[in-house]
Amino acid sequence: MRSKKPKIGITLSATKRFEKWRWPSRHGFDYLKREYHKSVINAGGVPILLPNTLMSAAIRDYVDLIDGLLVSGGYDIHSKYFGQRPHPSITLSAPERDEFEIKIIKLALRKNIPVFGICRGFQVINIAMGGTIFQDLSCAPFKTLKHADPREIGKVFHKVKIQKGTILSRIIGSEQIEVNSSHHQIIDKIGRELKAVAYSSDGVIEGLEGTDFRLLLAVQWHPEMSPNRFHSKRLFKAFIEACV
Repeated sequence: MRSKKPKIGITLSATKRFEKWRWPSRHGFDYLKREYHKSVINAGGVPILLPNTLMSAAIRDYVDLIDGLLVSGGYDIHSKYFGQRPHPSITLSAPERDEFEIKIIKLALRKNIPVFGICRGFQVINIAMGGTIFQDLSCAPFKTLKHADPREIGKVFHKVKIQKGTILSRIIGSEQIEVNSSHHQIIDKIGRELKAVAYSSDGVIEGLEGTDFRLLLAVQWHPEMSPNRFHSKRLFKAFIEACV
């Protein structure tokens, strides 16, 4: 008997081909850290990993297959997708992934499929909806907190305040939580049919939700990396329940 659990499509990070590296590392890979699919499984969903592709027919098939879309974290999105020149601080980018995620987000929303974005996924959703980002914290017109650890060991935390009466506040059940933080880019202009619903104390937008969708939710932090925190569990559980 086929599982009746919701099938959650998860987007993947991508590497380039490196001719000087040894096999198999010299080949390009689509990959995902295990915390994402573990969080989906623990919340009652079935993870379906979605390889990056620019084939329109394949993207349509993906959307027909899944009940929800999880847009994962990863490298910076290329600045051409929001009309800017690259800033010196940007990390590696994967243009095929950028274009693929923008296309599948738009198609999933047209099909009224729930969409949940994490970190880079939070930023890509905003860009797919016509918004922009500051390519580095140093570009923001205000002083910011420390939002990332250069060594990326997951030791940076800060408080986030959630607005009353929002979907996010109803899901989490609290107006202030402590979250992990691992990013150097932040939201500037908010995209169409989105609203900011959570902020850190420096004014950085930490949560977005859609204004007219079945569920469109995105957070700047990494709930999959703090799976035992009550708000991480509630986020994934609410997303999976929306996909049933």
